[in-house]
Amino acid sequence: MKKILREYLTTLGLAWIGCLIVFVFVYMLALKPQSRYRHKLSKDLEEKKQDYMAAREISNKEAKKQLALDVEKLEQQLRKFVADANDSADLTFDISRIANRISVISFSIKAKNSKGVFEIPQCKLIGENKMDVSFGGDFNQFAVFLNALERHEPVLFVDTFTIDRSKRDDEGNRVSMSVSVFVETEEKS
Repeated sequence: MKKILREYLTTLGLAWIGCLIVFVFVYMLALKPQSRYRHKLSKDLEEKKQDYMAAREISNKEAKKQLALDVEKLEQQLRKFVADANDSADLTFDISRIANRISVISFSIKAKNSKGVFEIPQCKLIGENKMDVSFGGDFNQFAVFLNALERHEPVLFVDTFTIDRSKRDDEGNRVSMSVSVFVETEEKS
């Protein structure tokens, strides 16, 4: 009887081990990938819910007004740093007016590029307009002129400047500057 019981328990144990191996094999091949796929689907569903909520919020009229105000503020802020393509020629006159107001001697301004705008690498919508400015005057006139350029809107960048002492006292020092400004390219406007 013990021998039969032992054979029965051994057979039963082997059957259980065989079933366990089959269940592990089925789990690894069928259920585990489905679990990963289900997790991916739940993640995608969460992203779609967020997109839906954002779309609902945008469709809200108050949200549209707020977004329009935000865009307008950002465009005004951009105007402080980037000149409109059509207004870039007016910058020469603005700089000349600043020089006339300060009463510098023999003021001259000249564009560095005959085409007008230098391309900025990896920037399709904004270019750079460069000018050479030269005038005669004392140090105070230079400081006032430089300060006025820095406070101008759109911002004018003084890349380099040199001051040469005059050989005659009545002319003042000779100042040469390289000035640049960011400009919208024709593609943007």
